Amino acid sequence: MPGALSNARTLLPTIADMSATEDIQARVERERAAHTEDDVLGDNIRLKERWFPHIFNYPGLRRLLSSFEAYGRDVKGLRVLDFGCGRGERSLLMLAHGARVDGIDISPVYISEAEEQALAAGHDPARFSFVAGDAHATPYDDGTFDLVIGEGILHHLDLDLAMSEIHRVLKPGGRAVFREPLLDNPLLKGFRLLTPRVRTEDERPFSADDLKKFERSELWSVESEYCGVLGAPMAVLTSLLLRPFPNNVLGRAADRAERALGTRFESMNQYVLLNLVRR
Repeated sequence: MPGALSNARTLLPTIADMSATEDIQARVERERAAHTEDDVLGDNIRLKERWFPHIFNYPGLRRLLSSFEAYGRDVKGLRVLDFGCGRGERSLLMLAHGARVDGIDISPVYISEAEEQALAAGHDPARFSFVAGDAHATPYDDGTFDLVIGEGILHHLDLDLAMSEIHRVLKPGGRAVFREPLLDNPLLKGFRLLTPRVRTEDERPFSADDLKKFERSELWSVESEYCGVLGAPMAVLTSLLLRPFPNNVLGRAADRAERALGTRFESMNQYVLLNLVRR
């Protein structure tokens, strides 16, 4: 029965499939160790606070963060997935604004802290749930969420697998919003090369090709905002030269020039705010 044998074979994973799965599992374990045991995120923040504090507060970044935070406020009555929820700071804000929040993160330490904070804040346990797990394969049913939101998470994952999973758990017309770092600014590339210990082995900021992949996708309607093509390098410079003056004339001049550029040189920015609607 050649046809039956052929059909049976299609149910078995190929060597390539098994190898890919093993690679993803190894990647997940490296990320779990980096965040749970090494606190690589905390090290990254502390290094920037020590040497380049203006990088957290330049004008373009303030505008982008304001846009990002608005999605976390307009959530009353929505079912929201906090994708890479960390210690739950964003989840608590969305709970306070009336959302039903589920959070997933690779670190069980972060998840425990998120649960403790939600309970300490007096939120009804029926309105939140946090799980430690792999964001490539979440435990949620198809079409569960109105909104999936995350910050600095997708570039730690296999992008195709992660976006497929996000698409699956979103309702049709649901929104996915992510703030992610970009790859191609030469100064920021140099910074990454000089500071390998404050990032994980597998993280990969978005390239120009990644951005084009979103734009060409038939699964998403895409609107994106960017910041930092000039503002971020200037913030690094003024952190060294004008440290007591974060709101300085050089930063404002860089911001005016960056705004004049508009959306050109997208992947040369520091961050993208992806605003995706599920088709």
